[in-house]
Amino acid sequence: MELHKIVSLLEKYLEAETTLKEEKLLQDYFSSGNVDPSLEQYRPLFQFFATEKEIVLAEEEKVITLPRKLNKKKLLLTLSSIAAILVLALSVFQFSDFQKGHTVVEGNHELAMKNTQDLFNMVTGAVANSKENLMYLREIQKTKNKLIITK
Repeated sequence: MELHKIVSLLEKYLEAETTLKEEKLLQDYFSSGNVDPSLEQYRPLFQFFATEKEIVLAEEEKVITLPRKLNKKKLLLTLSSIAAILVLALSVFQFSDFQKGHTVVEGNHELAMKNTQDLFNMVTGAVANSKENLMYLREIQKTKNKLIITK
């Protein structure tokens, strides 16, 4: 190949303006034993690309096994199942402990009824007292609104 054509292709190559066909011509030229001494400095560059290309091709031939991809729905279902089982087991144990701690005493139903009525009376009294306090707060609010005029 003519020297001036190789030099112009090399300049285009260094400017990253060559096509694949032109790069192949340069590769073939520098791979041959007939390289001009003024261009001998570029020979290792093209030899490097040739050897790297062979290494990449050799690596592509290797079979790579990828780890199995987890299905998100299946993982979510599995985790929720485990959580449900744990909640159920804890509930059973808590309920059995609750029953052991609370034994039912047969006997004085009248005393239990009186205690329950007293409890209801206390709750009713607290609610009535709260209503009175609420009415008192409403009266204070009305009075405040009469005394303080807000715009």
